[in-house]
Amino acid sequence: MIAMLIGLILLLALTRIFANTSQMNIAQNGLARLQENGRFLMQRIKSDIENVGFQPCASISMESPRYIDQGFAVKPFYTTVQLTNGLPNNADQLIDPQYFLRGHECDIDGNCLPAIDVSPGGNPYGVVPGAGTSAGSRAYLTDVLTMRLLKSRGVLIDDTGFKSTDTIVKLAQDPTAKPLLLESGDQILIGNCYKSLIANATVQPDNKLSITNDSGLNPASVDWASKSSMTQVYNFTKHYETVSYYVGLKTDPSSPNNLISSLYRVKNNETPTEVAEGVERFDVFYGVKFADGTSAYLTANEVQTGLVSSCVTPPVPPDDLSINPMYNGTGCLWRSVFAIRVHMLLNTIYNSTADAQETYVYSVDGSTPQVPTTIPSQINPRKMYRREFVQTISLNSLNL
Repeated sequence: MIAMLIGLILLLALTRIFANTSQMNIAQNGLARLQENGRFLMQRIKSDIENVGFQPCASISMESPRYIDQGFAVKPFYTTVQLTNGLPNNADQLIDPQYFLRGHECDIDGNCLPAIDVSPGGNPYGVVPGAGTSAGSRAYLTDVLTMRLLKSRGVLIDDTGFKSTDTIVKLAQDPTAKPLLLESGDQILIGNCYKSLIANATVQPDNKLSITNDSGLNPASVDWASKSSMTQVYNFTKHYETVSYYVGLKTDPSSPNNLISSLYRVKNNETPTEVAEGVERFDVFYGVKFADGTSAYLTANEVQTGLVSSCVTPPVPPDDLSINPMYNGTGCLWRSVFAIRVHMLLNTIYNSTADAQETYVYSVDGSTPQVPTTIPSQINPRKMYRREFVQTISLNSLNL
């Protein structure tokens, strides 16, 4: 009898040790996955943010010294083609750089300011879903970030034996090969430190391109393109991307009655791609330079509705284009965003703690610890550890 009692006590002890060890392993695995996802997400979004608004050679207008008392002016694009990627079409054919970046601050009801699908500026493809509580929806109270960036190398002009004309340039290599991969119907971006032009291009023999404009739009000469000015050509159709990040909901593959929130990345009009699971909150703040030399971090709506008098010098078109100057107006603070601060709240995806009252701090909401009784997405909060990840990322093309 005594031996049996001792055996039961030992069995209970072993059972308790096994249960504790198992719970500890679950917690450690969950926290390890959370940490790994956080680092990966920040690195992934960083690679896009750093390239926002990239232009050949320089994004700062070379005419800026004339207006240095009001801050450096960014350089606009000039287009001879109609655009459908969220950039504007206007009579002067100038592309305001404010539309290279557009954030969307979204509230607890899923309403976003500025609106996500408004063009120019927003994502024009209708691929960012509306907010809701079902699989495929966008999560409530999570921001959306839309960017435009160039994702490939260019090819230098080679005018050693052929000087560029109004409509023909010669490249240093075959334009149909990598990195350009030009095909019939593709548009190009051709630019240097002084100007950037979007045009139609037709491949000609001897590595030459014939430059044309769309019907109804004024043509622009490319006789300024030269190797000495570091003029390069990029495939605008294939490599100039509109990218949006948002938090979406999906069905938990291991528990069909539950949903998981993940960060998604969508390029142009393609199907959104899941970047990583377990992203519960996503808030973005924008470092903005003002005309008086000061700076601040603002929400997307604050940038959009900021005082026009606070904006730096408007974009300066090259003198030889002989077109009207640009002026500051609504949304002009987007031109002077120099950094983006990203906040993400991540969870362990599955139950990783025995305590449903496991607290967390998300600095966007303040410094008071929160209990996840309910969460903004309205999905099951489960028993999970939660951690905040924060990173400030500089926009390479808008920093001197």
